[in-house]
Amino acid sequence: MSSPPTNLAHHADEKNTAFRNPWMAPKSLLESGQGLLAQGKFPLQLARRLHHHPAKQIKVVKPDFGIAEPDEGRVKATWLGHAGFMVQLPAPKVAHGKMAELQPTRVLIDPIWSDRASPTQWAGPKRRLPPPCSLKDLPEFHFVVTSHNHYDHLDWPTIEKILKDRGPKVHYIVPLGNKSWFVSGGVPPERIHEMDWWDSVELPRPDSNDGIKTRFICCPAQHGSGRGMHDQGATLWASWIVQEGGANVYHAGDTGYMTETGPCPAFKEIGDKYGPFDLAMVPIWRGGSLSFIAAMGMRIASNDVLDGLHASPAQALMLHKDIRSRHTVGMHFATFAGSDVEALEPVVELMEARDKQGVNDLRDEWGFGVIDVGATISFEVQGATELERTQTA
Repeated sequence: MSSPPTNLAHHADEKNTAFRNPWMAPKSLLESGQGLLAQGKFPLQLARRLHHHPAKQIKVVKPDFGIAEPDEGRVKATWLGHAGFMVQLPAPKVAHGKMAELQPTRVLIDPIWSDRASPTQWAGPKRRLPPPCSLKDLPEFHFVVTSHNHYDHLDWPTIEKILKDRGPKVHYIVPLGNKSWFVSGGVPPERIHEMDWWDSVELPRPDSNDGIKTRFICCPAQHGSGRGMHDQGATLWASWIVQEGGANVYHAGDTGYMTETGPCPAFKEIGDKYGPFDLAMVPIWRGGSLSFIAAMGMRIASNDVLDGLHASPAQALMLHKDIRSRHTVGMHFATFAGSDVEALEPVVELMEARDKQGVNDLRDEWGFGVIDVGATISFEVQGATELERTQTA
């Protein structure tokens, strides 16, 4: 594992048990609400009427994981709902006498199959959209990546089912402070790779001697962590880069974009160091946070109230440009929405902001868009001129 020189400003102590956003701290929800009231504005308003907008509701489709598309030289991603994706890297070839194709490496990111994103299944944000398939229906995967430990990104019943169905053969890639949680759940310690911001590691596929390695880079995000009242900020949150076979893929986890002084500088740094990306997955909404407001027919009056921790659609487009992504798909919306209006609103705002900022649609170069839950997108890898791998004896 390697780590470039960097300060540890995101560490709030010397024991790796407390973390913070090292830039000018964004306002809290309470502070933002108080600011609106001070301006004579009420934090809530009636939900938008979107009946005549051309944007379409996200639906759930049965995934085929892009089986009809060629695997060689392409990166594929299937949206599993919320921030969950199955990413398939280009199928490698081995030069060992006659050329033979190996199965592609697959990475499962932030999976959640539970009905509620909560410590209990009788309360908390409830799914509006079901998973597109069962966990058993997923093709073979080699790595599970977690962005942070909020319940909508780290779901114990899902991890437990993976451990039961797939056994100890999967590697788990987690931010600093999360390894002990996985160990306590029965994941073998040697299968867990815990990383700090800017750390990188190259890992072979589990129980394989084919010589293929996948590189994971832990990157900053502007967010937080905690599964209860007493562990807030006790584990690190992160975004992730995955590289193999010339493919360069970015998953932003859950993140805000704005600080009190302007855009978070981390994303420009990520783009400068590691971009451009063939594919990125970026949140465009607050997920299930405060979804009960939408269930009452209301909406938060301004995205500014939560944009320190959750990027708005317009800010997600700016993040997309900072990281230099050729194709970016929106996530973290619709699955746990409190109403049909809240599920559609992020898509509407994204389309409006895309027009204003001059950004193309998803399938065009440097584009940004959305897909249905269960749908697969596939793009040619631009950074690879040679995808063959030499099998080591």
